[in-house]
Amino acid sequence: MIFTSTIPDNLKAGKELSTYLSERFTYFSRDKWLEKIREKKVTINGVIACECDTALPGAQISYDAGEFEEPPANLNYKIIYEDKWLLGIDKPGNLLVHRAGKSFRNNLIYQLRAVHDPKYVNAQSVHRLDRDTSGVVLIAKTSEACSVMGNLFVKNMVEKEYLAIVKGIPEFQKSEISIPIGKDRSSLIGYKYRPDPAGKFSVTMVEEITPIGKTHALMRMRPLTGRTHQIRIHCAATGHPIIGDKLYTMSESQYIKWRENPQEYGGIDFPRHALHCKSISFKHPYMNTLCTITADLPDDLSNLISELKGE
Repeated sequence: MIFTSTIPDNLKAGKELSTYLSERFTYFSRDKWLEKIREKKVTINGVIACECDTALPGAQISYDAGEFEEPPANLNYKIIYEDKWLLGIDKPGNLLVHRAGKSFRNNLIYQLRAVHDPKYVNAQSVHRLDRDTSGVVLIAKTSEACSVMGNLFVKNMVEKEYLAIVKGIPEFQKSEISIPIGKDRSSLIGYKYRPDPAGKFSVTMVEEITPIGKTHALMRMRPLTGRTHQIRIHCAATGHPIIGDKLYTMSESQYIKWRENPQEYGGIDFPRHALHCKSISFKHPYMNTLCTITADLPDDLSNLISELKGE
């Protein structure tokens, strides 16, 4: 299988090709990309690359990945809203919105563009959910609609509601969690964030807390800002991490061990983090009406609640 990508025109010239590849396609380290280059599996504009090459802005890079098995994914997404401009998707847990790692086909956008009947060949996500987070994802059918809806998100004109099953029962009820968030520069995990006084302003409103048995709770929350991993970090920072959130509950050594051998690592309390985007509401920019898209709590989280209640 051959995959092709174009190097962005705004990339500063002179960066080593192996470094560029490792930064953009993170499923391989720089050393592994060097190995692939030496094996003549990478080309630049149709010419076999060598390890001394640099990334040329605008150049087309191809990588011959051979045949491989993609990581498993739950492809049982549902279209729960559709109009001329937008799709509302109920995304299950364990499904990427965009391609990442070796999940070239097993992601929502590829499925909509190339597999779904009918195909939505110009589908673009307006926002995204983490692989393990279930619930509403808003998809634009055209680039124009994506730009218009993206502008609503930037202006905080879209309201989102989440449900999370957390450890412990918070003593606070309706409240505001205001904790700045920044990239965890000291972490070995490149996509990890943390509470950071110098980070970006981040606010989550806790709307309701419902105890589940004696040791857990269901929290209904509205993020007023849209930072990466915001709800997961805010829950963990208050001492009530989301069940199954391996990144923000495990030590880094445990997490890396799990990531390298997920099938062999034990001690995980739930296969994914128990977080669900219940609804998205906005004033429709084309129809000038209030649009609310809602996704019911999925079976795996409903079953988890029953188990925690001892039912």
